Amino acid sequence: MTDSSKRTRLETETLIIGYAMSRLDQLYLTARNCPTWQAAYREAATILAEPVQTFNNLRDEFDPIHPNPRQGWHNRPMRASRVKVVDELQDLNDDALLELVNRILARDEESIGEAIDSLAVVNRVAHNVAERLLTGRRAEAYFLANAQAILQIDPRQLIDLRNAACGYDFGVDGQPNWAIEIKGVKAARGAIQFTDREWREAKVRKEDYWVVVIGNLATQPTFKIFRDPHCSLVVQSRYRQTVTVDWISTIDL
Repeated sequence: MTDSSKRTRLETETLIIGYAMSRLDQLYLTARNCPTWQAAYREAATILAEPVQTFNNLRDEFDPIHPNPRQGWHNRPMRASRVKVVDELQDLNDDALLELVNRILARDEESIGEAIDSLAVVNRVAHNVAERLLTGRRAEAYFLANAQAILQIDPRQLIDLRNAACGYDFGVDGQPNWAIEIKGVKAARGAIQFTDREWREAKVRKEDYWVVVIGNLATQPTFKIFRDPHCSLVVQSRYRQTVTVDWISTIDL
Protein backbone atom coordinates (compact mmCIF):
# COMPACT_ATOMS: atom_id res chain seq x y z
CA MET A 1 0.00 0.00 0.00
CA THR A 2 1.38 3.42 -0.96
CA ASP A 3 1.78 6.27 1.50
CA SER A 4 -1.05 8.09 -0.27
CA SER A 5 -3.38 5.10 0.10
CA LYS A 6 -2.49 4.75 3.77
CA ARG A 7 -3.26 8.42 4.36
CA THR A 8 -6.60 8.17 2.54
CA ARG A 9 -7.57 5.13 4.59
CA LEU A 10 -6.61 6.89 7.85
CA GLU A 11 -8.63 9.96 6.89
CA THR A 12 -11.64 7.73 6.18
CA GLU A 13 -11.30 5.97 9.51
CA THR A 14 -11.14 9.37 11.21
CA LEU A 15 -14.36 10.42 9.47
CA ILE A 16 -16.11 7.25 10.62
CA ILE A 17 -15.17 7.96 14.22
CA GLY A 18 -16.51 11.52 13.96
CA TYR A 19 -19.73 10.27 12.37
CA ALA A 20 -20.20 7.65 15.10
CA MET A 21 -19.59 10.22 17.86
CA SER A 22 -22.31 12.45 16.42
CA ARG A 23 -24.88 9.78 15.62
CA LEU A 24 -24.47 7.64 18.73
CA ASP A 25 -23.89 10.59 21.07
CA GLN A 26 -23.92 9.39 24.72
CA LEU A 27 -24.03 5.76 23.60
CA TYR A 28 -20.58 6.27 22.09
CA LEU A 29 -19.19 7.45 25.44
CA THR A 30 -20.77 4.55 27.29
CA ALA A 31 -19.62 1.94 24.79
CA ARG A 32 -16.05 3.25 24.77
CA ASN A 33 -16.03 3.70 28.56
CA CYS A 34 -15.15 7.39 28.20
CA PRO A 35 -16.45 9.68 30.98
CA THR A 36 -16.32 12.84 28.81
CA TRP A 37 -16.05 13.89 25.19
CA GLN A 38 -12.54 15.13 25.82
CA ALA A 39 -11.59 11.63 26.94
CA ALA A 40 -13.15 10.19 23.79
CA TYR A 41 -11.29 12.67 21.59
CA ARG A 42 -7.99 11.89 23.32
CA GLU A 43 -8.49 8.15 22.95
CA ALA A 44 -9.13 8.37 19.22
CA ALA A 45 -6.37 10.94 18.71
CA THR A 46 -3.80 8.78 20.47
CA ILE A 47 -4.68 5.62 18.53
CA LEU A 48 -4.97 7.25 15.11
CA ALA A 49 -2.18 9.80 15.65
CA GLU A 50 -4.41 12.73 14.76
CA PRO A 51 -4.91 16.04 16.61
CA VAL A 52 -7.47 15.91 19.42
CA GLN A 53 -9.42 18.85 17.95
CA THR A 54 -9.95 16.89 14.71
CA PHE A 55 -12.49 14.62 16.37
CA ASN A 56 -14.33 17.47 18.07
CA ASN A 57 -14.60 19.25 14.71
CA LEU A 58 -15.75 16.12 12.87
CA ARG A 59 -18.41 15.32 15.45
CA ASP A 60 -19.72 18.87 15.08
CA GLU A 61 -19.72 18.57 11.28
CA PHE A 62 -22.09 15.61 11.42
CA ASP A 63 -24.30 17.01 14.20
CA PRO A 64 -26.78 18.95 12.01
CA ILE A 65 -28.16 15.71 10.52
CA HIS A 66 -28.58 13.84 13.82
CA PRO A 67 -31.21 14.28 16.56
CA ASN A 68 -28.85 15.19 19.38
CA PRO A 69 -28.91 18.40 21.50
CA ARG A 70 -26.08 20.09 19.55
CA GLN A 71 -26.56 22.27 16.48
CA GLY A 72 -23.11 21.62 15.07
CA TRP A 73 -21.95 23.36 11.91
CA HIS A 74 -25.47 23.78 10.54
CA ASN A 75 -24.61 26.68 8.21
CA ARG A 76 -21.78 24.91 6.39
CA PRO A 77 -22.38 22.56 3.43
CA MET A 78 -21.12 19.05 4.07
CA ARG A 79 -18.15 17.99 1.98
CA ALA A 80 -18.33 15.03 -0.37
CA SER A 81 -16.17 12.76 1.78
CA ARG A 82 -18.50 13.34 4.73
CA VAL A 83 -21.60 12.79 2.63
CA LYS A 84 -20.18 9.49 1.38
CA VAL A 85 -19.71 8.24 4.96
CA VAL A 86 -23.26 9.27 5.90
CA ASP A 87 -24.71 7.66 2.78
CA GLU A 88 -22.96 4.36 3.36
CA LEU A 89 -23.35 4.05 7.13
CA GLN A 90 -26.80 5.48 7.84
CA ASP A 91 -28.48 2.07 7.50
CA LEU A 92 -26.05 0.23 9.78
CA ASN A 93 -27.60 -0.46 13.17
CA ASP A 94 -25.91 0.95 16.26
CA ASP A 95 -24.28 -2.35 17.23
CA ALA A 96 -22.71 -2.71 13.79
CA LEU A 97 -21.49 0.90 13.80
CA LEU A 98 -19.97 0.46 17.25
CA GLU A 99 -18.25 -2.72 16.13
CA LEU A 100 -16.75 -0.85 13.17
CA VAL A 101 -15.49 1.83 15.58
CA ASN A 102 -14.05 -0.83 17.88
CA ARG A 103 -12.21 -2.51 14.99
CA ILE A 104 -10.82 0.81 13.80
CA LEU A 105 -9.54 1.74 17.25
CA ALA A 106 -8.15 -1.78 17.73
CA ARG A 107 -6.27 -1.25 14.42
CA ASP A 108 -7.83 -4.44 13.05
CA GLU A 109 -7.24 -3.42 9.45
CA GLU A 110 -7.58 -6.95 8.07
CA SER A 111 -11.25 -7.30 9.03
CA ILE A 112 -12.35 -3.80 8.00
CA GLY A 113 -10.01 -3.02 5.12
CA GLU A 114 -12.56 -3.72 2.40
CA ALA A 115 -15.19 -1.49 4.00
CA ILE A 116 -12.72 1.35 4.58
CA ASP A 117 -11.45 1.20 1.00
CA SER A 118 -15.02 1.34 -0.29
CA LEU A 119 -15.82 4.38 1.83
CA ALA A 120 -12.66 6.14 0.69
CA VAL A 121 -13.86 6.30 -2.94
CA VAL A 122 -15.94 9.44 -3.40
CA ASN A 123 -16.77 9.10 -7.07
CA ARG A 124 -20.47 8.30 -7.04
CA VAL A 125 -23.49 10.44 -6.23
CA ALA A 126 -24.54 10.14 -2.60
CA HIS A 127 -28.22 10.82 -3.37
CA ASN A 128 -28.04 14.23 -1.70
CA VAL A 129 -28.23 12.36 1.57
CA ALA A 130 -26.96 15.13 3.84
CA GLU A 131 -29.62 17.59 2.69
CA ARG A 132 -32.31 14.92 2.95
CA LEU A 133 -31.33 14.02 6.52
CA LEU A 134 -31.17 17.67 7.55
CA THR A 135 -34.65 18.23 6.10
CA GLY A 136 -35.84 15.15 7.97
CA ARG A 137 -34.49 16.49 11.24
CA ARG A 138 -36.33 19.78 10.73
CA ALA A 139 -39.53 17.87 9.99
CA GLU A 140 -39.15 15.86 13.20
CA ALA A 141 -38.68 19.04 15.22
CA TYR A 142 -41.85 20.52 13.67
CA PHE A 143 -43.81 17.36 14.43
CA LEU A 144 -42.66 17.28 18.06
CA ALA A 145 -43.80 20.88 18.48
CA ASN A 146 -47.16 20.26 16.77
CA ALA A 147 -48.07 16.63 17.50
CA GLN A 148 -51.32 17.65 19.16
CA ALA A 149 -52.53 19.56 16.10
CA ILE A 150 -51.29 16.97 13.60
CA LEU A 151 -52.38 13.68 15.18
CA GLN A 152 -54.26 14.78 18.30
CA ILE A 153 -51.51 13.16 20.38
CA ASP A 154 -50.13 14.73 23.52
CA PRO A 155 -46.37 15.13 22.89
CA ARG A 156 -45.76 13.62 26.31
CA GLN A 157 -47.21 10.34 25.00
CA LEU A 158 -44.64 10.07 22.21
CA ILE A 159 -41.90 7.48 22.60
CA ASP A 160 -38.77 8.61 20.77
CA LEU A 161 -37.38 5.66 18.79
CA ARG A 162 -35.35 7.56 16.21
CA ASN A 163 -32.11 5.96 17.34
CA ALA A 164 -33.55 2.48 17.82
CA ALA A 165 -33.41 1.42 14.14
CA CYS A 166 -36.84 -0.20 14.53
CA GLY A 167 -38.39 1.05 11.28
CA TYR A 168 -40.21 4.15 12.53
CA ASP A 169 -39.50 7.33 14.49
CA PHE A 170 -42.06 7.40 17.31
CA GLY A 171 -44.25 5.06 19.27
CA VAL A 172 -47.21 6.17 21.37
CA ASP A 173 -47.68 5.40 25.05
CA GLY A 174 -50.92 3.46 25.48
CA GLN A 175 -51.03 2.47 21.80
CA PRO A 176 -48.45 -0.36 21.56
CA ASN A 177 -49.18 -1.13 17.90
CA TRP A 178 -48.92 2.41 16.59
CA ALA A 179 -45.83 3.46 14.65
CA ILE A 180 -45.24 7.01 13.40
CA GLU A 181 -42.69 7.81 10.72
CA ILE A 182 -41.85 11.44 9.92
CA LYS A 183 -40.73 12.54 6.44
CA GLY A 184 -39.82 16.03 5.30
CA VAL A 185 -39.73 17.84 1.98
CA LYS A 186 -38.48 21.38 1.50
CA ALA A 187 -41.24 22.49 -0.88
CA ALA A 188 -44.90 21.58 -1.40
CA ARG A 189 -43.90 18.66 -3.59
CA GLY A 190 -40.98 16.27 -3.32
CA ALA A 191 -39.87 12.68 -3.00
CA ILE A 192 -39.74 10.79 0.29
CA GLN A 193 -37.62 7.72 0.88
CA PHE A 194 -38.19 4.63 3.02
CA THR A 195 -35.49 2.27 4.16
CA ASP A 196 -36.19 -1.39 3.60
CA ARG A 197 -36.73 -1.79 7.35
CA GLU A 198 -39.31 1.02 7.39
CA TRP A 199 -41.14 -0.40 4.40
CA ARG A 200 -41.24 -3.91 5.89
CA GLU A 201 -42.53 -2.52 9.19
CA ALA A 202 -45.24 -0.59 7.36
CA LYS A 203 -46.32 -3.75 5.55
CA VAL A 204 -46.73 -5.63 8.82
CA ARG A 205 -48.46 -2.85 10.79
CA LYS A 206 -50.84 -1.75 8.00
CA GLU A 207 -53.20 0.98 9.34
CA ASP A 208 -51.23 1.21 12.56
CA TYR A 209 -48.30 2.67 10.59
CA TRP A 210 -48.65 6.43 10.17
CA VAL A 211 -46.50 8.46 7.79
CA VAL A 212 -46.55 12.20 8.52
CA VAL A 213 -45.04 14.24 5.69
CA ILE A 214 -44.09 17.80 6.60
CA GLY A 215 -43.73 20.05 3.55
CA ASN A 216 -42.85 23.66 2.81
CA LEU A 217 -40.25 23.53 5.55
CA ALA A 218 -38.37 26.45 4.01
CA THR A 219 -41.40 28.77 4.15
CA GLN A 220 -44.77 27.91 5.73
CA PRO A 221 -44.79 24.29 6.97
CA THR A 222 -47.79 22.13 6.17
CA PHE A 223 -48.44 18.43 6.62
CA LYS A 224 -50.22 15.41 5.18
CA ILE A 225 -50.89 12.07 6.84
CA PHE A 226 -50.74 8.67 5.14
CA ARG A 227 -51.94 5.57 6.97
CA ASP A 228 -50.99 2.13 5.70
CA PRO A 229 -48.46 3.46 3.16
CA HIS A 230 -48.27 0.06 1.43
CA CYS A 231 -51.79 0.76 0.18
CA SER A 232 -51.87 4.56 0.11
CA LEU A 233 -48.55 5.31 -1.62
CA VAL A 234 -47.06 4.37 -4.98
CA VAL A 235 -43.38 3.54 -4.65
CA GLN A 236 -40.46 2.27 -6.71
CA SER A 237 -37.59 0.21 -5.35
CA ARG A 238 -33.96 1.17 -5.83
CA TYR A 239 -31.01 -1.14 -5.35
CA ARG A 240 -27.58 0.12 -4.48
CA GLN A 241 -24.33 -1.14 -3.04
CA THR A 242 -23.68 -0.21 0.57
CA VAL A 243 -21.42 -1.17 3.44
CA THR A 244 -22.94 -4.13 5.29
CA VAL A 245 -21.87 -6.18 8.27
CA ASP A 246 -21.74 -9.95 8.80
CA TRP A 247 -21.58 -11.49 12.27
CA ILE A 248 -19.51 -14.67 12.05
CA SER A 249 -18.98 -17.38 14.65
CA THR A 250 -16.60 -20.35 14.41
CA ILE A 251 -17.83 -23.39 16.33
CA ASP A 252 -16.57 -26.87 17.08
CA LEU A 253 -18.90 -29.87 16.71
